[in-house]
Amino acid sequence: MEPTDAPAEGNGSLMAKILIIDDDVQTAERMAHELKHVGHECAVRHECEGILEAVRKTDLDLLILDVMFPGTSGFEVCRQIRSDSELYTLPILFVSSMNDDAEVLHGLEQGADGFITKPIELLPFLQRVDRLLRSNQDIDFTDSLTGLPDAEGTRKLVQQWISRDEAFGLVYVELLHLKSFTERTSIKGRDKAMRHLARALQHYAETMSLDEYMHGHLGGGHFIAVIPFDQTAKYCTALRDRWQKHMEKFYASEEFPIAYADAQKRGDVLDLSICVTYREAHEHVTAQQILDTLSRMHKMVYLEGEGGVHLDRRG
Repeated sequence: MEPTDAPAEGNGSLMAKILIIDDDVQTAERMAHELKHVGHECAVRHECEGILEAVRKTDLDLLILDVMFPGTSGFEVCRQIRSDSELYTLPILFVSSMNDDAEVLHGLEQGADGFITKPIELLPFLQRVDRLLRSNQDIDFTDSLTGLPDAEGTRKLVQQWISRDEAFGLVYVELLHLKSFTERTSIKGRDKAMRHLARALQHYAETMSLDEYMHGHLGGGHFIAVIPFDQTAKYCTALRDRWQKHMEKFYASEEFPIAYADAQKRGDVLDLSICVTYREAHEHVTAQQILDTLSRMHKMVYLEGEGGVHLDRRG
């Protein structure tokens, strides 16, 4: 890896706090030197012991992590960070002398944001670092309308549950007839309906006294819930039943120039279409894979155009 004056990708300077963990002393020091050269604050460690405590004490913007260490592997460190409730959003870039496709895929499955191989090519390395930093700059992964995690925040939280190796149900909730409701009540009515569903998701989880759960908003009328494995079906059934029973009262709001009885006649009362898939303990699946499974289920159900609870075969 030869020094260069080439700037990292992007417009304008971006200074970040970066930690490199690599027992290859020469490579680690060279990476640190070049990152400092383009304006970053960079520290180096050559072992994994105590890394969570070290990361927790430092407001890092990026962790560059080698895969192979005596004892604890970089993969295990990545899983520990992704399962931590405070650190799980930290961008992680793997570096490794192993470059076969299976190794790269395995690294990404642990929740890494990228994987580069040794020997390091400087310009692509700096560009990759710059892209990761810019994609995570000043982002809190929260949807402003509902207060729930947004699409990327939801993916990161699903990865957190996977990294903990827990069994859970992944629930896709679509608010049906939102378009026709919006046409009759305006954007203000649409936003109220989406906020109402966000509160309902939270309320029914609290009503069931779930030990742990997560909700996210993918945008529009599309939401995600992560529920403990053995309580998922009960949660989904209760959610839709109580939603339907509450709709008459919801439509009675003075804000809506639309009658519940009229919506019933047209067949476009706001309803919920709920699709559920599961992740079992010790199952090898990535956050993207399980979200893709749920997306395929949703597409099949969407063609039916009706509300209901739809479980995959393991349900």
